[in-house]
Amino acid sequence: LYYLPNHLMLAFTIGIKGEEAVIVSDSMLRKLTIRELTAVLAHEISHIYNRDIWVMMLADLISRFTSILALTGYILIIIYITAYLLTDHAIPWLFLIILMLAPNVSAIMQLALSRAREFNADFNAVMLTGDPEALASALSKIEHYQGRWFERILMPNRRLPDPSLLRTHPQTEDRIKRLLALTE
Repeated sequence: LYYLPNHLMLAFTIGIKGEEAVIVSDSMLRKLTIRELTAVLAHEISHIYNRDIWVMMLADLISRFTSILALTGYILIIIYITAYLLTDHAIPWLFLIILMLAPNVSAIMQLALSRAREFNADFNAVMLTGDPEALASALSKIEHYQGRWFERILMPNRRLPDPSLLRTHPQTEDRIKRLLALTE
């Protein structure tokens, strides 16, 4: 467990097998209750237990590999167009389009995997603590304190929602609803 002197409300896990650490910011320690902090730590410990860092590193490796394949696709387009102009050979467009779209599909799948792992960590945190309301309350506070005070006053609905496909974490409202459904 490490302390991060920072005004942002942060808690995250780093490291791989046997070398994991949970980092908690000063702001998180000051603004959350012990009950909420326990739930957040249980969430982070769940990431360690489920080897989420390793899984996401593997997903990132696959994403990088597909980027290399896309580069290969771009090079092949140049080669095929040249061959087509000189010899009238057919160009395998479908193959080349798939190669070029692979990084985008891979990135979207990686983001979806990340969101699924977050929901799973929320569920496991509740299994560890038996307190879904604490994690829901912590998530609500974290969402509230993001941004500067003048943004909250002058632009209360300042954030444009990111498309759900492009988020690493599920929307906070969805996470809170799922957590509170566990209390019923």
